[in-house]
Amino acid sequence: MCLSVPGQVVQVQGAMAEVEEEDGSKEWYNALPQPDVKVGDYVLTHANLIVAIISETEALEMMQAYREAEERLAEEERRSGHQPESADGKPDQ
Repeated sequence: MCLSVPGQVVQVQGAMAEVEEEDGSKEWYNALPQPDVKVGDYVLTHANLIVAIISETEALEMMQAYREAEERLAEEERRSGHQPESADGKPDQ
């Protein structure tokens, strides 16, 4: 399953925008689908594209929901005896 990830635009250069995600990581995304994007906007990204500009409230709610889902998944994995996996699919150490 693929999820669209919220983040905040920290830099725009031409048709590209650098987006900072909640964990502090920064990536460049193609902003052509959202040409009005500007520094400070909260956006949804997917497949190296900015797919939507969203409100700060929406972004913060999504980030909180993702944190809660990750916590629940980790708790279920602990209960079932499965070792949690990191984002790369390898077991956490």
